[in-house]
Amino acid sequence: MIPAWKLRREVRRVVQQIATLPSTIVQLPNRLGEPRRRRLHDARFRETVRLRDGTISPGSQIGIFLIYQPHGIAPSVLATCDWLVANGFAPLVVSNCPVTDADFAKLAPRCWQTMERPNFGYDFGGYRDAIRHINGQGLSPGRLIIMNDSVWFPMRSDVMERLVALPQDIVGLLQDEKVAHDRQGGMPTDRMHLESYFFLIRERALSSEVFRHFWRDYRMTDFKPNTIKFGEIGFSKAMAAGGLSLGALTDRSRFLAGLRGHDAAGLRRILSYAAYADRDIAADADRVLAEYAPTEAWRERAFAHITRAVNRKRFNASFPLATDEVFGIHFLKKSREPIFSNMRRAYVRLLDDNLVQPPPPEIEAEVRKAVARDFPEQTGSPRVA
Repeated sequence: MIPAWKLRREVRRVVQQIATLPSTIVQLPNRLGEPRRRRLHDARFRETVRLRDGTISPGSQIGIFLIYQPHGIAPSVLATCDWLVANGFAPLVVSNCPVTDADFAKLAPRCWQTMERPNFGYDFGGYRDAIRHINGQGLSPGRLIIMNDSVWFPMRSDVMERLVALPQDIVGLLQDEKVAHDRQGGMPTDRMHLESYFFLIRERALSSEVFRHFWRDYRMTDFKPNTIKFGEIGFSKAMAAGGLSLGALTDRSRFLAGLRGHDAAGLRRILSYAAYADRDIAADADRVLAEYAPTEAWRERAFAHITRAVNRKRFNASFPLATDEVFGIHFLKKSREPIFSNMRRAYVRLLDDNLVQPPPPEIEAEVRKAVARDFPEQTGSPRVA
């Protein structure tokens, strides 16, 4: 007999597929026309893509920084460019929307070039064009950073040292580990990829056939599921299959291992600053906290809750204090999904309570503004919106 929880899971999956069907149908004509759009984009590249020179000379390290800032360049973008330059990277700022002359004047002393391109293909479309442009200029950097502005980064001053210390050919900020979902929150699988808002790529990877072939053959698309499947996930799969090593500053397995040594009081403090988007997980957290006792039994109960929660949602979003204790907080997602909105609110509480290292002031101001936007009328700090 099929368990009830599995039937509910399958019903939810079918309902989600039906709910997205109208959008998929609406997008079909555009998807059918994408091969022609790709051909025209490449044929008219010099006409449709605007390149402007900044003052930084490209050398052995280049940073592709893809942005989408239709309302003007945010101060945090300039801070990220400054960080790249300070660490010896010449930024190629790729904008998926026009850049005003006033904003270019701010970017110019902080970059090698700006590239303004049509908003085609999301971040991987911009990454592709930037890599093809670098190759077309005859440049062969020894290190390449590829990143986008979907995260606030860097939050800490030591992040470059930690990235460079990792031995892998391609390193990221977070390695996503897939789970097979069940009513307990899911079991880890061997499927994983580097999240695509940041890659640091070393010369061995840059000179490899698998890297060159991936970007030569990558097909830009405005159909987001395919960008994720063939771009973000596909990139990690292709690089690993080609013999390159992948690593990241953070992942769920090491997060949980890092919490194994916490006592009951430490886990209670972590749960007090947790953020959730699923009400059943939040309700379970309330029960765990209400039953607190400085015992091994309670510690195991709290750890089981944390494991269930991070098998459902990102560990760094649900438990920002624990993430800081295990890894340090190096970035924050800008997404307005409830889990990330609640995470930012919890992070601001941590700042106010002096429990985490403050980020650069430009980033802190924008994070606080985002929290005020998402929770304009709320007082206190509930964990679920």
